[in-house]
Amino acid sequence: MTAPRLVCLTNIPTPYRLFLFRRMRERLRERGWEFEAWFMGSSESDRHWTFANSDFQFPYRFLGRARFRIGSNTLYWNHEIRRVLRDTRPDILLISGAWIHPTTLLATASSHPKRKIFWSESHLGSIRYRGFVTAAARRCMLSRFSEFAVPGTLARGYVEHHSPGAQIYYLPNLVDPTVFEGNVRMYKRSTTFGSTRGKYDNRKVLLIVARLVEEKGLLPFLEGIGKLSRQNQSKLAVRIAGSGRLRKPLEHSIARQSVDVRLIGQKTASELAELYAQADGFCLPSLSDPNPISVIEAMWAGLPLLLSSRVGNYPECLDHGRNGFLFDSRDPESIANAISRWLALSPAALNSFGEKSLQIARSEFDPDTVVSNFLDDVLQGSASRPESQLESTTASR
Repeated sequence: MTAPRLVCLTNIPTPYRLFLFRRMRERLRERGWEFEAWFMGSSESDRHWTFANSDFQFPYRFLGRARFRIGSNTLYWNHEIRRVLRDTRPDILLISGAWIHPTTLLATASSHPKRKIFWSESHLGSIRYRGFVTAAARRCMLSRFSEFAVPGTLARGYVEHHSPGAQIYYLPNLVDPTVFEGNVRMYKRSTTFGSTRGKYDNRKVLLIVARLVEEKGLLPFLEGIGKLSRQNQSKLAVRIAGSGRLRKPLEHSIARQSVDVRLIGQKTASELAELYAQADGFCLPSLSDPNPISVIEAMWAGLPLLLSSRVGNYPECLDHGRNGFLFDSRDPESIANAISRWLALSPAALNSFGEKSLQIARSEFDPDTVVSNFLDDVLQGSASRPESQLESTTASR
């Protein structure tokens, strides 16, 4: 007898998705199920990684595709999706990615499988296109689903707004703790760590890991650090890891800054772990950001957080005043105030904030616990756990 099968349809392979899929396959096989991943494409502009065959430790396929862009969005038309669904007949289809992909529409139009779950990371504050036609299309598409997976409370509100009464499961983005918590500790114990830190001349290092695009709020952030007092500017060094089309405008803005700000390019996971080890804090000043994985990485690295209120997973990740500070990314004074409060922290307080971040990571983003709970709920067809878990998450902060 063939084992039942859960298939995840997503846009492209990413390091954190491959890690999640490996864990998902392991936990599903323990429950007598099989797992498979289907990718709409292999890479996107400003989002490209190199993978070895050994990274795909699960069955997968790349669908034939047509790809096009609308604004900053890469959209996929995988014309074969309905045929593949009809021929392979998975028991559950978990669709991850933007609702606007034509492939998503084609998949929902198929009669197979009966259970389709949309993994929605958006929140009401991350909506960039608010015209009447787009809003109607969004509501029409989301109303096709009766089951959703969400990464947190803000995403839950988005689903409840567009699809009232839907069944909702909890599934945040996850990272491999050994890559960040484990490697960060290793770097801090290394003989070269002291000399590397020494080059900052006792300045505090604030790390940003983000694509260099408008929605990440990097230009307003630079305006915000310009509002710092001269004394605080002299205490600060900023490193921005990432690539993207905004590099030239950022370089022009940085040239006018008194603060030591450097663009250091795209980094691998191991290189990021070393950067997290060298940093005293992590910042993400996004103007629109559904559920950024870099915040999860920074928590596993044990760093204090400075997060914009437009970051979709801030309710789950940030305990304001205990592991970091929240700010309004559209207000330079708010940005400067958050940085100033972080700069004023003593070494003992910085350590306490970092330990709190690590505590939250272990409590809310442990891969085995999250994946097991999600699969138990989905396979039982019950959404009771995610609702109580999301409520308890916010109530405990």
